[in-house]
Amino acid sequence: MKAFWFHYNKPESRKAGHPVMTLHYEGKCHYVRSIVCDVPTKTRERNSQPHVVVVGKGVVEFIGNEAHIRESV
Repeated sequence: MKAFWFHYNKPESRKAGHPVMTLHYEGKCHYVRSIVCDVPTKTRERNSQPHVVVVGKGVVEFIGNEAHIRESV
């Protein structure tokens, strides 16, 4: 399992015309429409934007425009 964190992306959501989540995983930034998360998470406060993110550890699989986070694939 690897660390991930995600947050709502307001600028990308405005461009796309629908909600966009930014998922940071394996050193890359992924834009997805939704996230299905089956692992424990917690919020973390940061000094820079985004000020609040959701963090956890898991394996991420991308299916279409959706990210699925599980303990294993």
